[in-house]
Amino acid sequence: MSAAEQLLAEFPPVSTAEWEAAIAADLKGRSYEEKLIWRVAEGLAVRPYYRAEDLAALDLAAFDWANTAPGAFPFARGSHAQAGWRIREDIDATEPAAANRAAVAAVAGGAEEIAFRSVSIANTSDLALLLVNLGEISAHIACADEKTVRLLLEFLSRGPRRAAISAGFDPLENLDFAAETLAVLPANLAPFTVDASRAAPANANAVEQAGWALAAAVHFLGAMEERNIDPDRAAAAIEFSLNLGANYFFEIARLRAFRMLWARVVESFGGSRQHAQARIVAHTAYPQTAIEDSHWNMLRATTQTMSAILGGADSISIAPFAEAAQAQNEAARRLARNTQLLLKQEAFLARVADPGGGSYYLETLTGSIAGSAWKIMQSIEASGGFTQSSQEPGARS
Repeated sequence: MSAAEQLLAEFPPVSTAEWEAAIAADLKGRSYEEKLIWRVAEGLAVRPYYRAEDLAALDLAAFDWANTAPGAFPFARGSHAQAGWRIREDIDATEPAAANRAAVAAVAGGAEEIAFRSVSIANTSDLALLLVNLGEISAHIACADEKTVRLLLEFLSRGPRRAAISAGFDPLENLDFAAETLAVLPANLAPFTVDASRAAPANANAVEQAGWALAAAVHFLGAMEERNIDPDRAAAAIEFSLNLGANYFFEIARLRAFRMLWARVVESFGGSRQHAQARIVAHTAYPQTAIEDSHWNMLRATTQTMSAILGGADSISIAPFAEAAQAQNEAARRLARNTQLLLKQEAFLARVADPGGGSYYLETLTGSIAGSAWKIMQSIEASGGFTQSSQEPGARS
């Protein structure tokens, strides 16, 4: 017998029945359900521990991911084989030159992607001014309308910019315009954003937001199919925006589940697996109480960002800790940026793809969230689809 076998022999396996008997003895007659089952706002019941049989009990017929690797369809374990994410910084300046100066300074400080949230763009000259000196840095224009998208198409047609550009235009606002855009779309432009917090009804929980965002994207793909747009082209034009909550493991699992569901949706429309990777931008979000204790937001942002990293977000945007109190300053922005730099370069969280893969708890939670969000999407479809459901009284804020 080898040394390893001798060591393992000293720790014989313990059955689930034995664990449960020990727990029952410790409870001394108190309710297992009341004391040890955690019922989260999303309607899921979380057990105190998980074992291999819990994963085996999941219905994996439609969402089989347990034996896949990072970067492999359906991408629950990550869209890419390698770990890593882009540090996104939000710029609020409205004038193009001022926004560009702020962006260049942010890049010098470590930002890897820029989101212009409020910039005013009147013509292609404004776009040129906005993007000058940003080189290979990806840019996102959040406040995009139809005019902005048209200007982006014109700007890129004059001289292709190698770095990726995305925009925050909601394609459901004008599906005919979306189809026209896709017909002439350059490879490095993703003009459409599905914002989970905007797609869902007011006060929707995290799983409901995922289900509604999925339903909105399904409606978009269906509308593009009716207009004879290739599903790969349509899927590649979408970016998903997800706000993060405080439930650490839950948020990791939610990002994994959403990626897997989107991959199945694209496949069901005839899209290739190559184009079924969801592009997810995760944003930290602070509760209303954060206004009075804003410095706690630095801790909130750190744990939320770790959830996004371990969940496989493509880009992460940290709101400066003072944002809830509308008291922005350079120090708050620098701390937000440095939080990600520390997690990437000193905590080494960019070195391992899907480090939680194989955890019985995380894998079971991923499957449970995927099943719940899928059912929400199906119920929306059964009630007439996203457009009909979102027009019902009180359905959306």
